[in-house]
Amino acid sequence: MTKHTPLRILYVITKSNWGGAQKYVFELALAAKEAGHDVSVACGGTGEAGAALGDMAVKLNAAGIDVIPVPAFMRNMSFFNDFKSCFSLWKIIRKIKPDIIHVNSSKAGGIGAVAGRLAGDARIIFTSHGLTVDETWRPLWQRTLIYIGTWLTLRLAHHSIMISNETLQRASDMPFMSGRVSLIHNGIGQTKFLERSAARSSLANYIPQNAIWIGGVGELNTNKNWSVAIKAMKTIPASVHLVIIGAGEDRMSLNQLITQEKLKDRVHLLGHIEASPYLKAFDIFVLPSKKEGLPYVILEAGLAGLPVVASDLPGIRDIIETGQNGFLVEPTPDLLSTSLSMLVRDEGMRRRLGNNLQETVGQKFSINKMCDETFKIYSSNRLRTGIETGL
Repeated sequence: MTKHTPLRILYVITKSNWGGAQKYVFELALAAKEAGHDVSVACGGTGEAGAALGDMAVKLNAAGIDVIPVPAFMRNMSFFNDFKSCFSLWKIIRKIKPDIIHVNSSKAGGIGAVAGRLAGDARIIFTSHGLTVDETWRPLWQRTLIYIGTWLTLRLAHHSIMISNETLQRASDMPFMSGRVSLIHNGIGQTKFLERSAARSSLANYIPQNAIWIGGVGELNTNKNWSVAIKAMKTIPASVHLVIIGAGEDRMSLNQLITQEKLKDRVHLLGHIEASPYLKAFDIFVLPSKKEGLPYVILEAGLAGLPVVASDLPGIRDIIETGQNGFLVEPTPDLLSTSLSMLVRDEGMRRRLGNNLQETVGQKFSINKMCDETFKIYSSNRLRTGIETGL
């Protein structure tokens, strides 16, 4: 990895339960520490104000990286808690005096950028992990506020990083954003996978070990859209099993759906575990989300040699090419079932698409490239000029 002038870096993210954005912060923080930078991470808990710190914080502490709790951080909108979060971050920034404040996700991005501007002259970098305005299940008034907030965050940041080609274009097209955004894809390093038989027996030895397993990984929430994958199982051969790794607020409703559809013997919600070691237990990987950035879980599935069926979304399009290394579909039960059933029936296609995706991930999504390009943005003279001239 390229050497850079040592900096004091503060990463900021809303939640600390393990997910794609948290993996991104963890990998950057770890690489920054190894490169000789002074690194801290400010974060909330697992979603609600005052919640306990999650797995990302545990991993950071184990790696010797300072974690600073921001208890008022929460995912949903709350004027009172958002104001408290901003004030907490302002005090943190004034105390540690970072050279770089790297804010992540829409909530921490906006609040962190405001706190950073009020607290001093640190360079503020914002990474968008998918545009929250695309969360179509939110009321229109919330989406309007989110759009305005996203634009203000992009303006308050001295530079912004987009993780997919389409979000780069959309951000660049916003007013007064020319030259202020860059594309840096998420990157992934080597991952230790259990071999298929060991992964299956360790993960769920009560599922037939010689059956075809369709696997999914992600929080059990509205955005991840697992109900669509569950309904798709109704028209997929009865010998096939769906295994979902993740926890969340929708677990009860998904269990009710599984019972309603008479799929209790074929659909398995395994709860929260670190999923990546077990990915080779699956034959096919599925991700039916309504919104994504550039999902690490697809990169990990690719490294494991799995074919992927996923929603046709920005970011995912940068990884998956239909018929080449997976399938992109509109996330409906019928369309999902059609693509999954093709792969269920054709072992040769599964192997070919999985091998192709493994090659794609290895060639295009290197963690060293992601870190080097990000650290160059930290130290670029253009950003220093941006501080001196303001917005």
